[in-house]
Amino acid sequence: MKCQVLSVLFAISLSNAYASDDLPVAPEETLKEYTQMCLDWAREDDIDEQSLYKYVLDCVNDELTSAGYQTVEKVDIK
Repeated sequence: MKCQVLSVLFAISLSNAYASDDLPVAPEETLKEYTQMCLDWAREDDIDEQSLYKYVLDCVNDELTSAGYQTVEKVDIK
């Protein structure tokens, strides 16, 4: 959970430094890896089904931002 807080703070600082359009699009494999990682974290944090999608989307976007990629509007959690 601490990593997520730090990721969020870092993401906020990066988003102020770069316009999203100037950043590269993440490779599909990276997006899949981040999605799986965030799903695993959601299970560890006991996130309920109702909140799962938003949790994973926010988490993936935090990771993408931290890595210098554009954010996404949707993720596939199936």
